[in-house]
Amino acid sequence: MKSIVVKGGHGGRIEAKRGQLIEITTVEESQVCDLFAFNSDNIREALSPGHTRQVKRHIYLKKGDVLYSNLRRQMFLLIDDPVGVNDLCMSQCDPERYELSYGLKNHRSCRHNLAEAMKDFGIPYEYLPEPVNIFQPTFIQADGTFAAPTQSPAKAGDTVTLRTLMDVIVAVSACPQDQTPLNKHRPSDLRITVRDV
Repeated sequence: MKSIVVKGGHGGRIEAKRGQLIEITTVEESQVCDLFAFNSDNIREALSPGHTRQVKRHIYLKKGDVLYSNLRRQMFLLIDDPVGVNDLCMSQCDPERYELSYGLKNHRSCRHNLAEAMKDFGIPYEYLPEPVNIFQPTFIQADGTFAAPTQSPAKAGDTVTLRTLMDVIVAVSACPQDQTPLNKHRPSDLRITVRDV
């Protein structure tokens, strides 16, 4: 077993072999995890919420769902999910979002956290993939618009468990969004654990 703690508002990375379990745990309540993953043998193959939506034909994840890569290959199986809210629609926050929406410069962001976590792989910033947002409630209204952001219902100690279906490099961001209720206006830590079945 190996485990890392990702500080609130920051990112981190961990590796896992095919067949291992990855546990994403909230240390405190209401913290969203932006989940990114890459094929350990081909960094150009990455977890893709878009391909997962297309293959599954729905926009919400449920226990037993498979998450797919941008090559339409199986990357993860969702084993356990006590919260039941995970987002496949929203891109990660980025510096431009904070400046355009809130007038904030140099605010930490999930895209910046991913760039930091994966910097030694030389992935161009513009090519960084989109995340699967664990513990993030995203609701689509009858007219097709997104509802206003609400606070994540995750409680302290809630854990989403994924089984790896290939060797992966997992990068996560403890989302630094503090301008909406999503993370209760104060980002907190996440614990990421890799263990054998």
